[in-house]
Amino acid sequence: MMPTIHGVFYDISPQWDVEKAKGLDTLVYVTEGKVHYQVESQLMELMKGDLLFIPSTYTRSWKNDIVEGHRKYTVVFENNERTYQHFVENEIVSFKPRKSAYYEQRLTFLNEQWLSKRVFHEELSQNILLELLIMIAQEKAEWHTSPVKETSVRDMQEYILQHYRRNITIEELAVLIGVTPNYVTVLFKEVLGITPIQYLHQTRINNAWNLISTTKMTIKEIAEHLGYCDQSYFNRMFKKWMGIPPSQVKKT
Repeated sequence: MMPTIHGVFYDISPQWDVEKAKGLDTLVYVTEGKVHYQVESQLMELMKGDLLFIPSTYTRSWKNDIVEGHRKYTVVFENNERTYQHFVENEIVSFKPRKSAYYEQRLTFLNEQWLSKRVFHEELSQNILLELLIMIAQEKAEWHTSPVKETSVRDMQEYILQHYRRNITIEELAVLIGVTPNYVTVLFKEVLGITPIQYLHQTRINNAWNLISTTKMTIKEIAEHLGYCDQSYFNRMFKKWMGIPPSQVKKT
């Protein structure tokens, strides 16, 4: 049942485009900026937080936006027949996942495992990818959620993504969507399965991983940059979400 992974990539402001061609099954998740895809005759503009699944039978190409660069994870793989039967249909899927911070976290860990070539890295990578495919199938099956609730939670997600470096209170989220503070947590957890504060920490830690691996900032500087005054608390939160302390993240 496990998909066979052929490559995991994290493109940081790539300066090239990809010409139209068929390929393997492909999962794309944009972490920053904007990128343009064409799948068969369908044109798509992907932005931060957007996910795209392209089956192997479809021709595809992508190009950079002329104004804004982008960063994205790309996983190319082969699904076996049972995976298609149970979780993935042979169709294009493009949407903004509810649990965008969790998707980014898992793809970050998948990329780290794949590049590390450690013992059992292939098996662990396959399990992470399968988890993501199941989550996509699960979310597609639950798209009947109330549009009003979806919109309210989307508004809160966008607000958190714009202001995650400072302390965001439940009260200000309540004012944002016009409900009581108690209902904010209930609504957020009903739609996303986590609380707003957990989502805030996920978003911060995802950004922390990227900063540690791609910049010369110290861990202390990154902690302060992301709103953590206490580095030891930041270290605990990082290990809680990523499974390893920040000091073990490799530079790219």
